[in-house]
Amino acid sequence: FRGGTLSDDFYKAGYEVFKTLAEREGWTVLDVVGQGTAPEQIAAVDNFITQGVDALLVVQNSPETTSRTLKLASDAGIPEFHLTHNPPNDPGLGGFAGYDWVYIGEVAGESAMKRNVSKLVMIEGKLGQGTASGQTEGFLKSYAAAGKDIGNLAENVGVKGAGGKDLQVVFWGSGGWFADPAKKVMQDAITSLGPDGFDGVYVHNDEMMAGVLQAFEEAGIDPSEYWMGASNGKEKSWDWVEQGLITMDVNETATLEADIASQQIKAYFAGEPYKKAVYVSVIPFYTDTIDRAKLVPFFHDDYMAKRDAGAFVYDINDPSFRENPDYK
Repeated sequence: FRGGTLSDDFYKAGYEVFKTLAEREGWTVLDVVGQGTAPEQIAAVDNFITQGVDALLVVQNSPETTSRTLKLASDAGIPEFHLTHNPPNDPGLGGFAGYDWVYIGEVAGESAMKRNVSKLVMIEGKLGQGTASGQTEGFLKSYAAAGKDIGNLAENVGVKGAGGKDLQVVFWGSGGWFADPAKKVMQDAITSLGPDGFDGVYVHNDEMMAGVLQAFEEAGIDPSEYWMGASNGKEKSWDWVEQGLITMDVNETATLEADIASQQIKAYFAGEPYKKAVYVSVIPFYTDTIDRAKLVPFFHDDYMAKRDAGAFVYDINDPSFRENPDYK
């Protein structure tokens, strides 16, 4: 298992569940965690291959890096499985479990339209990264599909003030997936626009939303007066949505994603057919309809308890886990 930095609890949550499920199968899990640089990821994969592992599970640094690690794995006859970020469909790819980021963005956009959001602050994870650009694309797509005038937004991602009469992105920023930089982006937006200069904020994950909410609090602004949307759906966001601090979130967990990857690897070892690339199912939830009992936990013990109790669907063969058509 080659993961991202454990300072990001998204990947830590996935690793802990994967390790538990692997141990139930009698597998030994070797892991290494770094700072996400290309050289260290390539070196880590090469080292695992030298140790003679049976399979690799990687959270990629970049598609270019993955192309190199897949070549190493393919040459060694070892399957390389991937999580979260869409890898190249190159020889050596054993499987991929991730989320339909465009759909997640569409769900947020549909919610924003119901609140008539027309002046949006967009805080992406990393400008141009697939998981971030997919959410942005989906959000804009939802407005366009509803016949809304978004002007030239789709061609001007990252340009402040781009858009049409029904939607302008009045402030763009990258929060790097973490709270502090996202807080700074939101503070800059508030300073630049004033409290009346925007009516919605779309934030690409819950860590960044935590920083955004801090910026609102320190500025003395009530976030419930705005449309506030996020994704991840971590337990803390369940509280935010229930309390009305944010409008909606999307429950897309690293725990369920890692669970699906473990099932792919198990099927590979057993020589059984399996879905090679899977869109892991998601659960959008909203202030007026949230049902905590149906949400998938990030916390390991809660996840395993609800899984073992059959409280949510986790079987890769269930139709809610769609095949990604880009990996036929």
